[in-house]
Amino acid sequence: MNKVATTGASVWKHAKYLALRAVAKACVALHKLRGSRKSGLKSIRSSDAIYLPAGKAAEYSKVAAGFYVGCPNRCKYCYLKMGLTAGTLGGDCVKLKKCFKSEADAVEVYFNELFGGTGGTVRPEILRKGIFITFTTDPGLPETFPLFAAVIAETVKLGVPVQFLTKMTGWMESDIWKDLLSIPETKEYLAIGFTLTGRDDLEPGASTNRERITAVKKCHDLGFKTFASIEPVIDFERSYLSVLWCSNFVDLFRVGLESHRKYDKTEVLKFVDDLAALPEKPWIYLKDSIIDLIGRERLSFGDNFVDACFRP
Repeated sequence: MNKVATTGASVWKHAKYLALRAVAKACVALHKLRGSRKSGLKSIRSSDAIYLPAGKAAEYSKVAAGFYVGCPNRCKYCYLKMGLTAGTLGGDCVKLKKCFKSEADAVEVYFNELFGGTGGTVRPEILRKGIFITFTTDPGLPETFPLFAAVIAETVKLGVPVQFLTKMTGWMESDIWKDLLSIPETKEYLAIGFTLTGRDDLEPGASTNRERITAVKKCHDLGFKTFASIEPVIDFERSYLSVLWCSNFVDLFRVGLESHRKYDKTEVLKFVDDLAALPEKPWIYLKDSIIDLIGRERLSFGDNFVDACFRP
């Protein structure tokens, strides 16, 4: 893509973000005007934009938000490309979820569900647990970032903690990111994470692992809470090195095994022992996929090993 086309695309995405953020601001203002009136909205469990994750996803967060399905990162290990969900969630093209009429409608539905039946205040369970963005696509893609950023901008201003996990880094050069940086609440309530596997060959559409490591350090240096998803562990040495190289600027590592792959228990236990021996003693959460295999309590590996409810 030439420079003129790239600039034009960037301007269009920023304009899209500003339009969607205007919708978000209007939604928040409307809900605050409603005061304590009941809206009669459905529960989070059956909602369209905000939902309760299950299984391995629930170890990241008890509440998540999603607007799109499909992802062009083309990760070879992607769980969305396996099993019953492959046909609807595992495509390589980003699509708005069918329950939304438009991206503006998705914003409106999201804030209706965020406030729920409490009128002018955010649902208490969301304020306590925060929101994870997102499990059904990559929120840092050019196609998805404008909408997610618009929602994040107004969500953090309500005091809701947000976790943002991506394999992309280009969004950090955008005017949208600069706008998010201008919001004081962003650094207080937004935690930014990157998936690190050390295997660029299995993630052909994503930013390189080196680029992600550079990006997470930049986020840390800017004052953001940071985390890294060391999941799936594909190559033990590369996963270990990812933690080692980032241990001074990542606040929490979540480490998990690949679905549908058989691991040697002794090899996994040695990997965890190596993590426990790191001199920096970073905060580490071992996911159930590891704990179930090795048969030990996750907190038994050291004071820096934490449970699922830990927040740095």
